[in-house]
Amino acid sequence: MNLQLHIGSKTLDKNNWESLCPNGSFLCLPFKLAFEKHHKSNIKHLYYVANDKDNKAVGYAQEFKIRSNKIRDYQIKNQVKGNLINLVLKLFNLKVVALGNGLLTNISNFSAIKLSNNIDFFNSLLLRIQKDLSADKFIIPDHFFKELKVEKPNEVFPELIKVVVDQDMHLNISKDWNTFEDYTKTLKKKYRSRLKSVMKKSEDIKIKVLTQTELVKYSEKMQELFDNVHQKSAFGISPFNTSIYTDLINSGNPKCQVFAYFLANEMIAFSSELKDDDNLYSYFIGLDYRYNKSYRLYERILNETIKSAISNKKSKLILGRTAAEFKSNVGAQPLHSEIFIYLKNPILRRLLRPVLENIKPGNWVQRNPFKEII
Repeated sequence: MNLQLHIGSKTLDKNNWESLCPNGSFLCLPFKLAFEKHHKSNIKHLYYVANDKDNKAVGYAQEFKIRSNKIRDYQIKNQVKGNLINLVLKLFNLKVVALGNGLLTNISNFSAIKLSNNIDFFNSLLLRIQKDLSADKFIIPDHFFKELKVEKPNEVFPELIKVVVDQDMHLNISKDWNTFEDYTKTLKKKYRSRLKSVMKKSEDIKIKVLTQTELVKYSEKMQELFDNVHQKSAFGISPFNTSIYTDLINSGNPKCQVFAYFLANEMIAFSSELKDDDNLYSYFIGLDYRYNKSYRLYERILNETIKSAISNKKSKLILGRTAAEFKSNVGAQPLHSEIFIYLKNPILRRLLRPVLENIKPGNWVQRNPFKEII
């Protein structure tokens, strides 16, 4: 198998990559190069290509450090016993390779046009990355194996450890919703009243789509607002540099837009969206928590994102993994999600398997705000 691995894009045959890349996918090169350009110090960007008579595939991966304090936060949130997590913290404050994008975890970063043997491809890929990067710890998202057409990966590859992670929250956009008002009419009285309250309390906020010039102008403020949210998150792979938006908004498809929320000419929040042909993805946000409760900022952002999905005629809104119960208030439903961990060291694998398999998403109550099932 002719499997190439590129650490960074300098040696990548860009024309070859684009010829193998599906139209409009998140694998398009301008989109990937934006992540590489703005996250050089904390992430190694890996591009792999299989291109011969029997195999045609492209994929993107990252090598980064998982920070121990974020693992601890995730452990507390999901109630894994403390004595177990201490062992994980000591061993996992190390570099890992993710066969995906740690800054966009619910999107596939692998496309296989054809493979002569899917299992051989996966084994060859891991061996190549191990050899070139001396890597021995891997995180493989479930959508990688879905694209590889491998069901029950931990049974096909017994060395893998399956870990159930926070659900990805999705809202199906009804074809009957032509306006945001159409959506609000489908809500039960309690949730419709809540929505009206959010809009009333935040009516003094002005929302603006930022241009590239404005993204540069407000870059420091946006990073500050994002860091406010990141510091409160239960789990974060790598710091996100909001400067990336200056390139993402010009990357074509997927299309990126950034919205700023102003109160008396002061930016107090921002949100961002990614759009492909069928879906709208809620991306990173930033908040000034001094205004969050009094102006219902986060809820207003959710409402505006739903409004955007409807006006852009998307079939689905993907809201991400955080604040699941909160997002279910607007009608979002959970999608079961898993990752698979590969540890090359068999002793380490045996020690950590029961710890990792014990990690479960925290319990929460699924709300049903609609009068009828959507």
